[in-house]
Amino acid sequence: MKRLRSWTGVVFAAFYALAFLALYVDYLRRAGTWFADLPLTLAALPFTLTMRALNGGSYAFGGDMTGRVVAAGVFGSALGYLIGLALAAVVRRLAQLFLAARWSAD
Repeated sequence: MKRLRSWTGVVFAAFYALAFLALYVDYLRRAGTWFADLPLTLAALPFTLTMRALNGGSYAFGGDMTGRVVAAGVFGSALGYLIGLALAAVVRRLAQLFLAARWSAD
């Protein structure tokens, strides 16, 4: 379980969550105008594409769909955490390889 802890992942997830929340507040401020939810829809694109693939090709997303907005925010934050976790693991492994090569060269 210790391998699933990552401060980089937490930072990435928090950044995505704050950005998504800011975009949702922006949508609420401009609701009713043309393309009011376009930035929010673009931020939710990973969620929308995943649900579209799982649903068989059709999935609607909009700022007025509160349940889907919450699900997209959670999904995006989880995805950000996993990306941060993978990035930290790669950097950690590269550092181990570099240090091992450095010590073996001496």
